[in-house]
Amino acid sequence: MQLRPVTYYSDFVIYPITLAGLVLAVVFWQGHINPLVWIAAFGVGLCVWTFAEYWIHRGILHNVVYFRDLHETHHAAPTALIGTPIWLSFFVIAAVVFWPSWHLFGFGVASGFTAGVTTGYLSYSFVHHVLHHWHPPHDSYLYRVKRRHALHHHSGDEGNFGVTTLFWDHVFGTTLPKRR
Repeated sequence: MQLRPVTYYSDFVIYPITLAGLVLAVVFWQGHINPLVWIAAFGVGLCVWTFAEYWIHRGILHNVVYFRDLHETHHAAPTALIGTPIWLSFFVIAAVVFWPSWHLFGFGVASGFTAGVTTGYLSYSFVHHVLHHWHPPHDSYLYRVKRRHALHHHSGDEGNFGVTTLFWDHVFGTTLPKRR
């Protein structure tokens, strides 16, 4: 949906604060958790995010009527400040990621897992913003990501649903061939 600038850019303020809060909370509030367990939970959360990013983009944004229409608006105006409002993404991360994992595995693991998912979401938000609003140097990694994302926007075929990684596109056969 079309967002006001303050709402669009709030992800880049709120989520780093949230990440710092999750780390500080586990250190000071929870007490002792094996750092390797926390790091493993973080890694799992990051991997889960890449899978969720792929399926949200492919399954919901390209196929579910209301969301498809919103996403088509983004395809029509890729530099517009279109995105998910912070209140909605924050609620989904809290309700679908943090609370269930806290209930199942305890606060320490939940904070690591949620921090991983949140880092993935923040990375996605940042990379997607860069792809549509910056002009990275032609020899950079971000330029290569921008070109493969442009194929998603401008190819007659559907594919390249992953923004931060094409891993799941390779797994599910939706990687679009590169153009010269």
